[in-house]
Amino acid sequence: MSCEGARMSFEGDSFCKESRSKRRSSSDSSSGSKRCKFENPDSKPSGSQKSKSPIENFMSLYIFLKLLGFGAFGTVKLMKEQNSSRVYAVKVVKKMDSEKDAKIRSEIKFGMEIDSEYVCRVIKYSEDDEHFYIFMEYLEGQDLCDFIRKDPKFFMSNPKIFWVVVESILRGLAYLHSKGIAHLDIKPDNIFLLMDDKGNIVGVKLIDLGLAIDINEKNKCFHGTYAYMGPEFFNFCWTTGLPADIWSLGITAFVMLRGYLPISSRNKDRQEAKKSIFSKIASLLSTISFNPFFKRSENAEISQIEDFILSCLITDPANRLSADDLLKTIPVSTPLQLIP
Repeated sequence: MSCEGARMSFEGDSFCKESRSKRRSSSDSSSGSKRCKFENPDSKPSGSQKSKSPIENFMSLYIFLKLLGFGAFGTVKLMKEQNSSRVYAVKVVKKMDSEKDAKIRSEIKFGMEIDSEYVCRVIKYSEDDEHFYIFMEYLEGQDLCDFIRKDPKFFMSNPKIFWVVVESILRGLAYLHSKGIAHLDIKPDNIFLLMDDKGNIVGVKLIDLGLAIDINEKNKCFHGTYAYMGPEFFNFCWTTGLPADIWSLGITAFVMLRGYLPISSRNKDRQEAKKSIFSKIASLLSTISFNPFFKRSENAEISQIEDFILSCLITDPANRLSADDLLKTIPVSTPLQLIP
């Protein structure tokens, strides 16, 4: 399967996409539950005598509760099974072309093979001529991007919780990597914080396997979210591997700690900003490692976090620690299980 032409996200000077899809958590959605059957907004009304299609018959087994998010990819709706209390986050994606549809099928395949509490699973899916209907486990809380936006200094003030979140990310990556899957889009948007009614973080899951690949296919890819891509993407002799996720984790961990991106551009022109970011990342190929800290912290706990970040940002992917090895560097006081 080719990786050419895969989607790529642009960050500019923000650690989250300003124009990212309007994903909402269950806690901040203003719409109440609605007792109505699923309706495809793109479909045309049919006559009362017209028989239902297989997908209409399938979707009639579910009740639409509320809209969770929407964007260029399609919509995500909260759906409840008619004959049980089980709910799903249903991602409805419009079919585009053979290459993009192949990526969706790949995302579905990876998601349905997942068996980890640290990675969001795809439960089942269906499709018709125009759409994919992907049933994912429903997560309550918010993504790490929104969490940091609301309180950019939270993890600086709560280093123990930083380690809890990072450990969970690493466990999710270690699981994917053990299956030969590279996520290739690790960033705050794609890390979901499960929360209880009091707003406490009770779990962490990796989400969105839309850019994930099977490393055994030896793909040579150039995709991801610009500011989170490792310098190896600019080495044309490089073949996609698992260390790319570790670099992205290092950038994500820096954002968690400092509340901003270490590699960015303030240029308002989209293409010029992209070129600037590319240039900065590519220039790291001539270095051994990337040190984004102008001044190291004198606080012992924060300094330990900075050491962890630096260990992720080794320029040569062959010299980066694996997710399993990085787990051994996590402070022993960190709970191994977030959810009892």
